[in-house]
Amino acid sequence: MLATAAFDHHVLARLLDFFSDRTAWQRTLWSSGTVLNLKELLEASDQVAAGVVGQAAMAHYAHCIEIAALRDFGVGDDNRRKLLGSLLRTDDRNKTLAAYGLQYRTIEQLIPEVTSEYLKRWSDALTASPQSAKPERAARSIAAHLIDCGFHPQFLHKWWTYKAKYEPGTKTLAELLSEADALAFVTPKPYEALLAFEQAPPIDPSKPQPFQWLTNKQVSEWLRGNGFAVAGFRQKGGFILSGTTRDNYSVVETATETASRLISRINLGSAHYNRLSIIQEVWIKGEPESLALPKRRRRVEVHSLQRENQLYDLRDFNVVDAAMELVEPLDAQPPSAAVAGGWAAIEALLTGPGDRDQRILAGDRMAALVACSFPRAELTTLSYELEKQGGTIGDELKGCAANKDRCEVLAREIERGTPLTFPRGSDQAALDRLATLLKNPSRVLREIEARITESFRRLYRNRNIVLHGGKTDAVGLRACLRISAPLVGAGLDRIAHATYTEGLSPLELAARARIRLDSLDSAAAVRPIDLLS
Repeated sequence: MLATAAFDHHVLARLLDFFSDRTAWQRTLWSSGTVLNLKELLEASDQVAAGVVGQAAMAHYAHCIEIAALRDFGVGDDNRRKLLGSLLRTDDRNKTLAAYGLQYRTIEQLIPEVTSEYLKRWSDALTASPQSAKPERAARSIAAHLIDCGFHPQFLHKWWTYKAKYEPGTKTLAELLSEADALAFVTPKPYEALLAFEQAPPIDPSKPQPFQWLTNKQVSEWLRGNGFAVAGFRQKGGFILSGTTRDNYSVVETATETASRLISRINLGSAHYNRLSIIQEVWIKGEPESLALPKRRRRVEVHSLQRENQLYDLRDFNVVDAAMELVEPLDAQPPSAAVAGGWAAIEALLTGPGDRDQRILAGDRMAALVACSFPRAELTTLSYELEKQGGTIGDELKGCAANKDRCEVLAREIERGTPLTFPRGSDQAALDRLATLLKNPSRVLREIEARITESFRRLYRNRNIVLHGGKTDAVGLRACLRISAPLVGAGLDRIAHATYTEGLSPLELAARARIRLDSLDSAAAVRPIDLLS
């Protein structure tokens, strides 16, 4: 069980936010860890040499990593962080990180050193000075590193929940981080798993059987041999998966992605009328029961369609409708289609005249929209939690006719310094972030915009690597999609709302967002809850 220190519980609450598949977009993890970022940077350097990634784009990425690494205790002491910062810095003499040059090779050799005992260094830093880092920064660094190590977020959610809430004894966050560091160095275990088909095109018996394919009989033999019941089970063959994994959740994720790839290949490559249909289970050798294949969703959520009664209205097809079709692969399709569709939707909405050679500006504009959406999104969520508590404020919230009114009430109480408490650590952490934002909206919203901007630029960079470089196994592609998908959904939701309620074009809304963000320090500043109004 986790000790009672407020800092430790704040970090835990955010870790559980980042690992949960139910977390609202404004509380999700918006970045990868330093180690994966460095690997992506080296890959981008290779792609610069191939003409796929621009030098300016890579220099911007290196600058973002430099800023993050200088505040990342997992990298090492001050000297190590400064060394890494100097390698990432660009100036007149060093415009870009040359592929396979000295800087490239130095970073390449630093990566395993940074990886080694990364979480142990965070543990040591928090032991020496518990308040040496902000809880938000600590939680983001820790969560990103663990996910980048190959653990599935659901596994990590269960691991941290058990350790912090149910394991006998009391431990500090620093002590749990030492255990997490040891966990990260456990050798991934080999696995063998089975996908079975409800229907499938026949295999030509005159030709060699595909390596991973199993016939009906072989599927039944595999299931029996591994202790699974086959009575009443009907199938038309199967497919064996094997490799190494950190946890069974990751095996299920691999099986889901493999199923999508097989369906695409067979639908395109088979002239037979029988299309491939996957039984929505996966059997893992050594496990007592099969596991369900989830419906793959990266949570691109555009709830304005339902709120504004537009789900079935196809009368006036517009750019928002086109974007919905383009973005659908980002929500549920394999990575290559997802990254292409996700960026295509952003570009369709937010590219304007004069942007021919600056397509990346569409992502920057989307980032400004999402940053402007943050205060209202978080205030709305908290207002409903506060309403449940009843009392004078709860009654006032219950009487509000619109979410904007709810936000007004809660923002007023936070600015007054009214003591508010929430039973869930996630909500209490959100209240702390909102209090800081309302005190200094310019600084906080610019930081938020910068992080989201980098997420969208990363989406664009990976899109180019896939579409122009033909590299569908880019090192950070899956992390990029996991991080950017909810943010794309948030931006599309605001664009759809403005289109249906005000008749604003996406570029008009983007212009409003830019003006409001750039005016936060001026006499013309509007309140954070009115940035898109």
